Amino acid sequence: MNDFNSTLPEQNHQLQMRFAESGPVFIAGLCEPLSASSNQTIPLLWQQLATRANEIPNRVDSIGYGLCIHGGSSEFYYMAGYAVWDFADLPPGINSITLPAQTYGVFSHPGHVTQIRTTIDEVFDRWLPGSGHQLDLKPGNKLHFFERYGEGFNPQTGLGDIEIWLPLK
Repeated sequence: MNDFNSTLPEQNHQLQMRFAESGPVFIAGLCEPLSASSNQTIPLLWQQLATRANEIPNRVDSIGYGLCIHGGSSEFYYMAGYAVWDFADLPPGINSITLPAQTYGVFSHPGHVTQIRTTIDEVFDRWLPGSGHQLDLKPGNKLHFFERYGEGFNPQTGLGDIEIWLPLK
């Protein structure tokens, strides 16, 4: 993992950034199209995943992943899931995707989970255009970016250990 760190000014805090090498990571979970009502439907998707979590075999740990997946043309999907060792024996209705091995730009989100869109917008609208980097959208893999909800994330309070990971060239 690269030790480069950077900060970006944002309203009342500094957006922390680092580069990391990661992958491949196998993710299993629930998926739905993104829409104008996604602010309401994504939390419901996470609730549904929580009720089905014990059905997902081969889970690595309790870290959650929220993936933004490009579905073609202008379609995007959101997937809430967990890392698994492999995709064997997934029950009906559980989707799977492999996060490719590559370099990622990792941005911390210090606020409440409901404010994550602010950090995502800051990364895509401000950091990426001026960074000299480009998204690395690998052929056959439609990952746009993902959210990582680490061990310090508390789903009851919506706070702690949230990161945005961008695949970079």
